Amino acid sequence: MIGSFFSMVWKRATALYSSVVTIPTLYLKTTLLTAGITFLFPLLSSCKGWIMDYGRPAAQFEARNAIALAPDYLKKKVTVRGRVSSVDTSDPERCVVKLDHGVTAHFGKWKAAAEQYKVGEVIHLSGIVEAVHPSEITLDPAFGRDPKAPFAPLAPAP
Repeated sequence: MIGSFFSMVWKRATALYSSVVTIPTLYLKTTLLTAGITFLFPLLSSCKGWIMDYGRPAAQFEARNAIALAPDYLKKKVTVRGRVSSVDTSDPERCVVKLDHGVTAHFGKWKAAAEQYKVGEVIHLSGIVEAVHPSEITLDPAFGRDPKAPFAPLAPAP
């Protein structure tokens, strides 16, 4: 009789303890999973900002070859090296740096970044190929790149 009483108490205590531990543990796991998905989904859903900051360029090429090579990289991040032909910061909302051979880079509201380039200077730009026309390509958004970083430009097929 006493043995069955202790057995019953032990079973109830174990059941009570296991339900107390299981529910918060399950809640914690569900919460962590939900939070993880909430934060990772925007990062992994091809956000332009994330690609510009952390994505590797799909291609690298010289400005003189950009018009021939860029159509294959539409909507992808590329790096272009070329000589600055003009810098337009007259509209602080749409700052533009143009390179020789028809490469136009939109810096958006980053006026200070666009102003750091001088006409005639050879620079490296990373950006997403937004549009390709017969005489120009547009990188939007675009930003400067470290000139000391590895640069292995593609060349057009002969």
